[in-house]
This record gives sequence, structure tokens and C-alpha cells, in this order.
Amino acid sequence: MAGGRGEIGFEGVSLDYTVYHDRTLTLYETVINLFNRRTRRESFRALDDVSFHLSPGESVAMIGANGAGKSTTLKLLAGIYEPTRGRVSVGGRVASLLDLGVGFHPELTGAENVYLNGALLGIGRSGMRELLPRIVEFAGLERFLDTPVKYYSAGMFMRLGFSLATAVEPDVLLIDEVLAVGDAAFQRKCYDRIYGYKGGGRTILFVSHDLEAVARLCDRAIWLDAGRIRMDGRTHDVLAAYSEAPSLVATATAVTPREWGSREVWMDSVSLGRDAEGPPCRSFRPGEKIVVRMDVRSSLPGEVADVVAGFSIHRPDGSLVIGVNNMELDQPLLRLTGRAGLVLEIDLEVMEPGNYVMGLALTDPGKRMDYHWRDFFYPFTLEGERKEPPMKLRSATWKW
Repeated sequence: MAGGRGEIGFEGVSLDYTVYHDRTLTLYETVINLFNRRTRRESFRALDDVSFHLSPGESVAMIGANGAGKSTTLKLLAGIYEPTRGRVSVGGRVASLLDLGVGFHPELTGAENVYLNGALLGIGRSGMRELLPRIVEFAGLERFLDTPVKYYSAGMFMRLGFSLATAVEPDVLLIDEVLAVGDAAFQRKCYDRIYGYKGGGRTILFVSHDLEAVARLCDRAIWLDAGRIRMDGRTHDVLAAYSEAPSLVATATAVTPREWGSREVWMDSVSLGRDAEGPPCRSFRPGEKIVVRMDVRSSLPGEVADVVAGFSIHRPDGSLVIGVNNMELDQPLLRLTGRAGLVLEIDLEVMEPGNYVMGLALTDPGKRMDYHWRDFFYPFTLEGERKEPPMKLRSATWKW
């Protein structure tokens, strides 16, 4: 368990919520239901026997689908929740970038809220007086320092919260998808400050759906799935496994992934990225290639030749946009004995940014053999400027 500053310990932690199913509109109805025992409720387990340990100075990402238990884990570490079972321990001062500015009093000014939050963190007035100029300068709120925060915009509120939380020299930094604050320039400042903490002896636990940011910041990743740890290891390995999870397709598209074939030749692992050596990712900017890395294996004796490798790209509803293979493009067919690494580089001219899903196939048309098909398996996003207006009105007619 955690002992030193910056050390985190989770030992057999479970957390149960009580979920109520009665819809009561008044306090009277609530009380009557309680006494008549008509209240319908059930227990929901958000975390189930979770254990992990972070050493001081580690930068660790926590990834997983919505509802997997990532934010619940951070709230346990921040002391917002108490575990139903197990032990949670954190060594040193904790800065929580969960709900920025949640402790601000609306009637107090920006400066007064800084002093108040400093006191809650155990920093005296003189210590906060030294930090105040840096906090306000980073947030860009010099002109509004003596203004009650109830007059702040949402962006100003969050900028002050981020600047305060990261300026108090925390031993542990808990980050939960809050770096999208302010404009693009301020977001870069936020990321620069967080990256500056890496290697500085501070422990970082980072929850994000931005896999590129995870790969840049963290050397280790923990994959949570339905309240349990599914994988804990090197970031590159965990992201590769996470990117292949079929459950990602269900949340990104309206189609169901399909898989079939003889499996005499099969895709053992697949990942999407921006280059052959970089981390997996699912979002691509204009001008970037989609690089598909495949580990292809064969159970057939000797060399297998003339394997056709193809891919297809579909809209989220399943409609086909592109479908092509190496034979149609007059490129070499795949040959392998036992195992081969295959890299596919896709260069697209993006006319319609948005979400898509990719399918992959290994076949031998000469033998009329489908070795391995994965249809609607790999969701990804193409970024870019959307055309305005996205459509034109031909006519509109009202009839009575």
C-alpha cells in the first residue's frame, strides 16, 4: 500500500451504488414510498475487486469505455467516495482536475477563492500570496482578479480552476478529461504544463479517451472494463489491445461487427496508427495517412502464396465508401510461411470528415477461399473542416 509521497495504493477495492427506480415528484411521495416499502432499488457495482499500485513519479493512464469505472477510481483517490470494500491510500498532497472550480464560492472574488482553496490544501496565506501572481497570469485573468467569480464565464471559471490546481506543487495529479478548457492556445498551455510534470517526481493518473495524448504522456496504462481491470501494462501494448476491442465498434457505429473465414490464414493482431512505429490511434488529421499494422499467421504447411489482402471503409450506418484490395491495385500478393508482418498505408482525400468504420479481409480468389474477414471492425475518425452549408435546399412546400 501507499506509504511515501506520491505513492498510490488500491487493494481489493469495490464500490457499490444504490440505484432507485421510483420516480417521485415530491418529498411527500418519497416519504410515503419509504414507509410503505414501495421503493424499488438495486445495487450497482461500479468497481469490482480492483487492485493496482503506482510508484512516485509514475505517469499512468486509465482507459476504457464510458461507465467502466475510470472517474469513480479518481473520485475514490480524491476522497470524494469511500470504498464499499478494500483499501485506498494516497501519499502526499493531491491535486484533482476532476470538476474544475467545484470548490469556488460564487460570492468571493477570484483572489479570495484562491486563498480559500489554498487553505483547504494546507497552504497558508503567505504561501498562496507568492503563488497568486503565477496562478492569475497562467489563467490570463489579471483584470478580473477582484471580480466575484459568479460573474466569470464558464471558460474563465475553468481556467482559474486548472491554474490553481496545477500551481500548488502536488505530489499526485488526478486528471479526468478536463484539458479541453478555453481556446486552442490555452489548451496547449495546459498540456505543456502537464507534460512538464512528467519525470519531475510527481505521480500522474490520467483518464482520457484521447489515445494520442495517453501515448505521449504515459508509459503505463490500465484498461478498465465494467469495473474490473482487463489489462495493465506498457501503454503501447494496452492501447493496441484496446483498439482491437469489438465493443468500441458498438459505441461508434450503428453496425454490428462480423467475422468469418476458414482461419487457415488469419489476422492475429491489428492496430491503426499514423505510422508503422508510433502508438495506435483512432483519429486522423487532414494529410495524415492511416497506417494499418497486421500480424498475419498461417496454420498451413509450407509457404502460402497469392493471399489477397483487402480493406473497406464504411459510414457508421454500414454504407460502403471504399472497398479495394492489393490484386485490384496491381500490387504484390502476400506470401508467408507461418507468420508475416503486414503494413497497409491508406492515403485518403477527405471530402466528408466524420466517423467511419473499417473492415479487413484475407482471401485467395483462385481457390475461392475466404481465409479471414473482419467486417465493420475498426472505427476511426477523419478530422477536417466541414463544408458550410452541409446541404442546400431545393424546395420546401407546405400543404394544407
